[in-house]
Amino acid sequence: TEYAYSYTDPITGVRSYFEHNGSLLYVGLEARTSGWIGFAWQNTSSTFTSAGLNNSDVIIGYVPGVSSSNIWRVISTDAVSVHYKLFLRNGSMIQESDYPDEFSTDPVSNLNALTMYKEAIIGMRIGEIRHFVIPADKAYTLPTDSLYGQDLIYDIELTRIYREGTERLQNPADNGAIVYSDEYGTSTFQHLPDPDQSQILEAGGYDNGTVTQIEYTILLNSTDTHDIPLLEDTAERYPFIFMFGNTEELNGLPVQHTYWTEPVMFEFISNSPPTLIVVSPEADSTLAYVTELILNATDNFVKQASYRIDDKPWTSLNYNFLTRFWESSYDLTAINLGNHSVTFNATDMSNATGVSVVNFTVDRPFLSLLGMRIRVSRNFITTASYGSRVEDSYTILNNGSAPISAIDIYLPEEYEIHFLSMEAVDDSDTSIQVMRMKNEDGLMHWKLHFPKPIGFQTEYKFETTMYMHTLFWLSNPSEFEYQLRFLRYPVLPYVLSDAQFALSFESEGSLVPGEKPPDSTVQNLAPFDESIFQSGLRLFTENILVKRTTIAVVDAWGWISYKETFTLENTGGSSVTSLIFQVPAYAKNIKVYDEVGILANSQGTTTGDYNETNDVSIHLASDRFGGAGFSPTYKYTFYMSFVVQASAYQTAELGSNRLDIPIGLLGNNLILSHTINVVFPVSVVASDATEGYRTLYGIFDTTYQYVFYNQTQRNPASITVVYQATLGAAARPIIFALIVGLIAAIYVSYRKVELPEELVGSRVDSDTDISQPRQIGAPVDLLTDFANLYSRKTALNMDLEKLDASRRRGKVKKREFMMREQDLKKQIEEIDSKLPKVKEDMTRYGQRYRDLVAQLELQDEKIEGAKAGLRQLLLRKKKQRISRVAFEKSRQDYLKTIQKATSATDRILLSIQEESGETR
Repeated sequence: TEYAYSYTDPITGVRSYFEHNGSLLYVGLEARTSGWIGFAWQNTSSTFTSAGLNNSDVIIGYVPGVSSSNIWRVISTDAVSVHYKLFLRNGSMIQESDYPDEFSTDPVSNLNALTMYKEAIIGMRIGEIRHFVIPADKAYTLPTDSLYGQDLIYDIELTRIYREGTERLQNPADNGAIVYSDEYGTSTFQHLPDPDQSQILEAGGYDNGTVTQIEYTILLNSTDTHDIPLLEDTAERYPFIFMFGNTEELNGLPVQHTYWTEPVMFEFISNSPPTLIVVSPEADSTLAYVTELILNATDNFVKQASYRIDDKPWTSLNYNFLTRFWESSYDLTAINLGNHSVTFNATDMSNATGVSVVNFTVDRPFLSLLGMRIRVSRNFITTASYGSRVEDSYTILNNGSAPISAIDIYLPEEYEIHFLSMEAVDDSDTSIQVMRMKNEDGLMHWKLHFPKPIGFQTEYKFETTMYMHTLFWLSNPSEFEYQLRFLRYPVLPYVLSDAQFALSFESEGSLVPGEKPPDSTVQNLAPFDESIFQSGLRLFTENILVKRTTIAVVDAWGWISYKETFTLENTGGSSVTSLIFQVPAYAKNIKVYDEVGILANSQGTTTGDYNETNDVSIHLASDRFGGAGFSPTYKYTFYMSFVVQASAYQTAELGSNRLDIPIGLLGNNLILSHTINVVFPVSVVASDATEGYRTLYGIFDTTYQYVFYNQTQRNPASITVVYQATLGAAARPIIFALIVGLIAAIYVSYRKVELPEELVGSRVDSDTDISQPRQIGAPVDLLTDFANLYSRKTALNMDLEKLDASRRRGKVKKREFMMREQDLKKQIEEIDSKLPKVKEDMTRYGQRYRDLVAQLELQDEKIEGAKAGLRQLLLRKKKQRISRVAFEKSRQDYLKTIQKATSATDRILLSIQEESGETR
């Protein structure tokens, strides 16, 4: 039934079907008879009117007996096996296989296949072959599919039907036979077999006792002397008649035949070539850098289309199933200025070809680096806290004669409020200088200077990374859905020979269900192209918004005192357990607290040395919010304070100090507003500062207030001040000295005044010797004994440790070690036996001595604890249960603890010794 033309003879009722491909004629006949069916034709100059079949070409045939009437045709609940061949539009076969295979038991309606594929199987019988086309818009429509955008041409053959536990494999056509003959007419109803039967290539038939169907494949241009060739495009018509009989014999008389005087007139027309309509470029147009080549080839099915510029080689066009045009683009920088032509052609399935030519002129308004070929691949990555990272990978090939030392990159000014920073590095990890230029014509402008020029025929690869913020906005709060809109490709003043785009997610993100990926690839992209993509996103990332206030007090003694206030709001879909705040180098006295109190776990998490930047981990979960962490919709405020040594950040400048105010960083979290108050007390006066501040005057200080917006660690605030110390700074020690001296003078004067005895009474009891000195504090001998015993014990412990170390290194023999160890331990035991009594006596003389004894005991505990930790650490290292880096870090921590505790013990003992010396 897949014929291009059909006709029902009104006299005989014979239904006929015809189709040809230029060399073969496919004929199908159907009549209500169980006998033979035939058809005949005459030359274009002859008729059937005078002599009937005489001198005609006759083909006649019948199906012996009755074919099986119980023929299964596929219904949707059947399981089937199908052998298929898959072709593309250009005629190439890309697959041949069986689907469903010979073991399938799944109904056709449940197959994992294209809808049109399943519909084509319905109604087939075993052995039947069907040819059909699935248009691209009904085939694979996801860009990620390998056959995306392809028209699929199928040839399928049904080989098996499985229905209700019964399986059939036999082709019904194999059970019957057809008798046919190529003959030539000799009289009105008489015809004889042609000795040469080669005109009929194939034949098949079916007879159910009521209706007979017969199909033939015959040659159009047969050269047999008894055959009449059927020629195409002669503008002549061939008379055809149809007839059938009730007997199964080739020479039987017809029961019905077409009237001799009213034959059916057939004209065989070859397939006309496709009509070509050139959509772009327009005829006689003027072009500059890139032109889009768009061809509308109007035909039932064009299998391929091509173009060529002037006399250059032919290049294939790509079929766009969305626009139904054949498309490509061409880089005009590869050809000279002046007049040119582009020739299009298109070929259909019958190999008929249409051609069209369009003339155009090339004229460029400015000269860019025409010898440069650039390929770029953009990867847009969404990150936490409303961030975005745009990674552009470039490959530059210098086809020109001049070396290329720099290129320009642009970005529309509308994205300036979202821009954070840009950096570039080549494939050898060498940094590329990125210089921000002045905005021009509504575009932000950067110039990238390469480490060395790119020479002729040299390829150079590098990557730029651009950091942005708040490019996407919330569209559905309940589902955490956002809308993202940005440039699909970089904006360059050059032709991009190949440009690719991909959207990625750093963590916990995806497209909104049903959203098509915006990934794409284009060739020959024109300069300054600003193609936009927009996609719906579903993000469950940590989106923290921050408002921050910094107070930095600059004093005259080389310190900057900071107080930081952070107000956090979790607007994302994920809980946050901790944040990292990087304090500047040379910072100390770091405190982390909120309105409730100190954040204990956070305050002890600094890393690095004093002269390095330190990361402070703000443990939101363990310090305040528990295991769930800082959950979505939560708000929280905490504070930090620290001091920074200013000398590391300042330089001398014309009698003044130029100070770059160091600013701590809160990672990639977005700081919506950052207020920085630089405070100058009366001892300091500022002579110059970075622009953009408000001046606030206080009673004892002056404040420069700055406000910055949309900051991360990529674009921190930068403030520089120039200041001088005032006379007030120099006078401050003198003022304090005068105040202390005045108080002392008043106190001495008060002690020297003798009040009358009648007012205060007698100053000395009658039985007290006035010359006897009064003791204040502990006795000198007790202090001396205590200090000496403790110092002696500390020295003996150190000697014991040195002896043990020498023994391990083999510097002391075993006998000598045992003797010296025994002597040292004996001395330590003697001191331990005396110390408790001395301690008890000390504590009787007041709280101060009790505190000193308690501090010494605390330092002893720290030292012993650190030593025990060291022994355990060495054991873990010996059993290889700790890495080298972790071992060394832990070892240094224990040694620092011991050193600090020992120093504290020495200071306490020194103060006791000084007190005993002053008393004496």
